[in-house]
Amino acid sequence: MKLLRLLMALLVSPMLGYAGPNAEESEKSLQLPPVQVDQESRFKGEVIPLKAIRQKGINTTDTAKLLEEIPGVSSFSAGGISSLPTIHGFADDRNRTQVDGMDLMSACPNHMNPALSFINPVQVRSIQVYAGVAPVSVGGDSIGSTIQVDSARPRFANDDQVYVSFGQLGTFYRSNGAARGANVALGAATRQFSLAYTETYADANNYQAAGNFKKPILQTTPTEDRVGEKEVASSAFRRSRNQELGLAWNVDDKHLFELKWGEQSIDWEGFPNQRMDMVSSEFDPNNGSSLLTHKPANVNKTVNMHYLGAYDWGELEVRYFHQDTRHAMDMLRSRAFGMYMPMLSDASTDGGSIKTTLLLNARDTLRLGVDFQNYRLDDWWTPIDGFNMGPNTFQNIRNGKRDRLGVYGEWESVWDAEWMTLLGLRTDSVRSSVDPVQGYNTTYSVDAAKLNRGDRNTQTQQYDLTALVKYRADANQAYEIGFARKNRSPNLYERFAWSTNSMAALMNNFVGDGNGYVGNPDLKPEVAYTMSVVADWHDANHEKWAVKTTAYATYVDNYIDARRLQRNTSAGSGCNGTNVTTTNCYVLLQYENVDALLYGADLSGSYQFGRLASVGNFSATGVISYVRGNNETTGGHLYHMMPLNLKAGFQHQLGKWTNRLELQSVAEKVRVSEVRNEVNTPGYTIFHLRSSYEWQHARLDFSVENLFNKFYLLPLGGAYVAEGNSMTTGGAAYYGMNVPGMGRSVNVAFNLFY
Repeated sequence: MKLLRLLMALLVSPMLGYAGPNAEESEKSLQLPPVQVDQESRFKGEVIPLKAIRQKGINTTDTAKLLEEIPGVSSFSAGGISSLPTIHGFADDRNRTQVDGMDLMSACPNHMNPALSFINPVQVRSIQVYAGVAPVSVGGDSIGSTIQVDSARPRFANDDQVYVSFGQLGTFYRSNGAARGANVALGAATRQFSLAYTETYADANNYQAAGNFKKPILQTTPTEDRVGEKEVASSAFRRSRNQELGLAWNVDDKHLFELKWGEQSIDWEGFPNQRMDMVSSEFDPNNGSSLLTHKPANVNKTVNMHYLGAYDWGELEVRYFHQDTRHAMDMLRSRAFGMYMPMLSDASTDGGSIKTTLLLNARDTLRLGVDFQNYRLDDWWTPIDGFNMGPNTFQNIRNGKRDRLGVYGEWESVWDAEWMTLLGLRTDSVRSSVDPVQGYNTTYSVDAAKLNRGDRNTQTQQYDLTALVKYRADANQAYEIGFARKNRSPNLYERFAWSTNSMAALMNNFVGDGNGYVGNPDLKPEVAYTMSVVADWHDANHEKWAVKTTAYATYVDNYIDARRLQRNTSAGSGCNGTNVTTTNCYVLLQYENVDALLYGADLSGSYQFGRLASVGNFSATGVISYVRGNNETTGGHLYHMMPLNLKAGFQHQLGKWTNRLELQSVAEKVRVSEVRNEVNTPGYTIFHLRSSYEWQHARLDFSVENLFNKFYLLPLGGAYVAEGNSMTTGGAAYYGMNVPGMGRSVNVAFNLFY
């Protein structure tokens, strides 16, 4: 209520010289560009327009899903706000993900808190994705794509204004899962100074699939904790809250200084494809159970300092940021009965960069830079008497360190109106280490001793190379060919998750396949060689029609896949015998270097049909994507490759009223990772209906997702292990089934701008 009263006070305050026809244009009118460089890069990534971000944002609280507008991008499902983008077959740490220029790190053995989970879709103002061959100035320690997601730039008053105030107030509701939330933004600025605050809030219950999908099984969960036949357990989240306070100083429209403070907290979040949930709990020895506390399960805090300056010779950009993450896991009641396992993680990241853009002449631009990232992680599991989980604290990652330092140079030339080139080279030094570890008791001593007496310090030197050539044949067509050599060093869990105990290994899994994973200190860095060819056809003014196709292939030396460990019992239930031969259970795996080949193509297009008097404008868009991933060492398939899929949309616009019908069609998934016992999924087609209306200072959005309530399984949803006891029988009753997709949902959102 205090925030609303403040907002109302700002609404009636003087706004000298301010006017704007709609919400998007009003935001631009207050967006004073404090720094401008005359020459921008001709090699840009895919950009999602702000209007498309807003249209997609009303249907999700998961920022990663905003990227699905880009060809070749899919979502690897996780929690309700924590999906991971999969781009051309690469996901998670294989892509470099930046939020407001910060390389944020996950702090969880299940990667429940990826970088994009720390920003709400309402806060997002720009998205840029460099798929495949990316300039070295935006790459480093990644073999996939680069994702850059940014919140609003600071706003300043115009020359004829003393000061301005601005803000936003909004709310949404989605029927499936009763998802609800609100957002508020407040700000004021003069010509030199800008102050802004944003806050978002969201809740959601478990969502419902479109049909009954559960088998008649012997339930081990108490009746009062069971979920319905259509209900996807552990898909809810509670009290997801994002806050950001920003202060900016504009000096002569040539120098911009920014300071941002941000905090994301969430009380709890379910993960239907993991053995654990993001839950803060404490074990009660009196009744042998875990008590959910009122502490947030995940708190992420950031401080981001940024300078951007324009000079006669070019541009200088400096950034430093600090991140602190506190994370807790346990099990929600739908999956836990008589067994609990509190798990805790603390992490911090310090990072930054110095970038210079030198305008050598009208033809040549030189970019030089250095960036660093120092990551610290402690991951420990508190002891519980009576469950063979004590008397010691289990140290999964103890005082883990991962430090990276990168240096790069990049030369871009515009030779004439037809030919442009870019050549870049960078090197990154990556050092990783952990301290000696221990298990709950002597049962774990053999594995702990093996890690402790081995080499727990590694250092690698990586070299990246990018070469791009663009040819503009005429006003209607352009072609681009690119080559890149890129590297990625293993993360701390891939190297140092040490226990082969089945229960402990099940807790170390950030791919959602239900299996248990063990690290490998001897892993080598992944080295990827990528070739891509892009053809872009369009009308001369980029207004009527466009067709773009991209073909790519990547060969990876030392790709980090997995092999099965020989054990007397399985990592999950329903299995007898060894992991090496079984094909119908969850298994125990260890990370292993192999050679891999990934290739595919994207085809996208748009067409403006034109306008009918008194009826409006009509247009259509479409994207087709295909990717294959092969393990060249074993002859098998790589995990989590999205099958052939199509997205198409037909749009009508009349004045400020926009209507859109979309379809998504996905082929049957038959090429699966055999070593992980990944399951096939059937093909499906679903439809979405969306409508919005804009006033000068308001916007109303309405949509019906999965219009015909089609039941389907998510090809990248992972194994459904959300019911039963996660550490012994979790998911066995539903073995062979991926997480179901969401049934029909009626969504509405309303936002006020000024």
